[in-house]
Amino acid sequence: MSDKPYDQAFKFLAEQDAESLLVLLGYLQPGERAEIEVLPRELRAAAILPDQPYRVLTAREHSIVQVEAQAWFDKSMLARYGEYGVRSWISYRLPVRCYVLLLTKRGLPKGLRTQGVIDAGDIQIKVRYHLIKLWEISARKVLAMNRVNLLPFVPLMRGGREELEISAQQLSQVGDESRRSEMGMHFLMLGGLRYNRVDLLELIGRKGMIPLEQLKESSWYQFMAEEAQKEAQEKVRKEVQKEVELKAVAKMLRKLAAKRFPGLQMGEEVDRVHNVDALQRLCLEVSDLPDAETLKRRVAELVKAEEA
Repeated sequence: MSDKPYDQAFKFLAEQDAESLLVLLGYLQPGERAEIEVLPRELRAAAILPDQPYRVLTAREHSIVQVEAQAWFDKSMLARYGEYGVRSWISYRLPVRCYVLLLTKRGLPKGLRTQGVIDAGDIQIKVRYHLIKLWEISARKVLAMNRVNLLPFVPLMRGGREELEISAQQLSQVGDESRRSEMGMHFLMLGGLRYNRVDLLELIGRKGMIPLEQLKESSWYQFMAEEAQKEAQEKVRKEVQKEVELKAVAKMLRKLAAKRFPGLQMGEEVDRVHNVDALQRLCLEVSDLPDAETLKRRVAELVKAEEA
């Protein structure tokens, strides 16, 4: 998963409550007895494993379960899991189960392939992974499990504002203040992928989950501040670019009008038209207009349309 703050929520769940994560993925059934060992993410200096590998022993099998979390779809997953799987099998000589927890639909292609073959000459590696789409999981069902560490992920599950409120309420009842604040941050990070961030902050404030000063010092707050700054800069850039284009097209219209109708002076009404596409179309039509009055009327119509 990327190094954005969303990664922190997954790591917290993966390290603090492996059983809940494996239940969420569907590898374990609620109540199924299992021995779970959290494995290191590095086998050797150059052998990186997924976001979280486990060794899991159940009545069904003894296996390595590899979990990768993605905020949006990554088409390189098949190739990566081929590498992960080979390294895990060499190290542990156990069956390898591969899961991808996908947080949002962003980038998800039609006709998705979750299995393939890596052709390496005389060696071929067949790869298959289970894609878990978080938005298809029932928020109600997860809330009924009473697994508190899954609560930050509820905003991205199938459900709406009611489930969002319930998960926030249950998080606010976590006794340990430090743990409650940390999970509240994860709730904000993940929820921000779907809901309005201001609304989430207001909800967190009502529930008293995170002290304001602690929120301002958090990596999530800094990340969101940076994102907001980037969005503002991009908005300004687009507005400046649009203004430059408008002036250029308006100048072109005046030149074309003066050439088509000598002596015609286009007034300030042209500057009141802010639709670049409409002005460009009018430029193309000037040579076909019968007289200057028709051109003036067309400009007036554009102004009237915008004001309406």
